[in-house]
Amino acid sequence: MLPAALRPDAMARLQWHRERGDRIVVVSGGLDVYLAPWCAAQGLELACSVLAERGGRISGYAGPQCVGDEKVRRVLALCDPQAYAAIHAYGDTHEDGAMLAMAHHRTYRGRAVT
Repeated sequence: MLPAALRPDAMARLQWHRERGDRIVVVSGGLDVYLAPWCAAQGLELACSVLAERGGRISGYAGPQCVGDEKVRRVLALCDPQAYAAIHAYGDTHEDGAMLAMAHHRTYRGRAVT
């Protein structure tokens, strides 16, 4: 179950952003089949890897997997970063580097990155 996998520190930071009224977009290489319901229940926007289906069977990815530079492309498709005074980004894998680089405030594995 997804809630059991969520880190308390990450959930606290999510709440901090909610209290500030920030726009929150979850950008993940994870799959839509479990992220979409959770994000919808939380009222969060989502950009993630999407599974394709053919004949009632999963047939691979529907488009590029949302990792590396694809994360940046997805963010840019959703919004213009220049429209925001500050962008916060959080990552925990090497696939998050390009997305973190576009943010003003970067956190990697729980630590601020300069």
